[in-house]
Amino acid sequence: MAAPVSNSVRPDPALVALHRFGLGARPGDDFGKIAADPRSYLKAELKQQDIALISPDDPRNAGLLDSTAAIQASMAAALERKAARSEKAPAVMQPMAADDLAGPANAKAKPAVPRLEADIYRDEAQARFDKALAAAPGFVERLVGFWSNHFCVSIAKAPVVRASAGAFEREAIRPFVLGRFADMLLAVEHHPAMLFYLDNQQSIGPDSRAGKRRGRGLNENLAREILELHTLGVGSGYA
Repeated sequence: MAAPVSNSVRPDPALVALHRFGLGARPGDDFGKIAADPRSYLKAELKQQDIALISPDDPRNAGLLDSTAAIQASMAAALERKAARSEKAPAVMQPMAADDLAGPANAKAKPAVPRLEADIYRDEAQARFDKALAAAPGFVERLVGFWSNHFCVSIAKAPVVRASAGAFEREAIRPFVLGRFADMLLAVEHHPAMLFYLDNQQSIGPDSRAGKRRGRGLNENLAREILELHTLGVGSGYA
């Protein structure tokens, strides 16, 4: 009996490098050169200094605020302006709209995203897309995406997280993506976006005056997720 014929075909090393490790092939790629030494092709990107960073000083990112602190200051200023307008505006009885008669089901509708937070989020997303489009082969951007997913925050949590999610990636992920995990971990867990996303701003010393007066204590969400999601994993023996 004749031996079965194998239909397996060795994958093209250039395509493996470009698609599995990078962001895909693009016009002008020299497949022969890449296939000759795909590992060196990928490693060359890792050797480029500050390759992962997105700088607000770059003219292409002119819409970005330079830090989370600047974002928070901008949001606070917007709230102050809104409060000042509300104080100056005369009280006017508004006619009841048809939607107001829809009952409790309509009351659960989520409020619209404030314009400022939406603009900040859009500018951050555009900077991220532009960075990926310009990356060749995109190995570092794949790593950034991996770690941003591992240390994810949800923009649905609150306006402050929506506004700071892009800065979170720029400040806590990108500077450390080619360095030590421990450094990235510390940057992530100290970042305002992560602290707010995992409710650490609700923590209060149980033996403090405020804690005793309010009957509140530490919020364990951040600490638990550091162990369960960010480092050891579920069932790893911690109490």
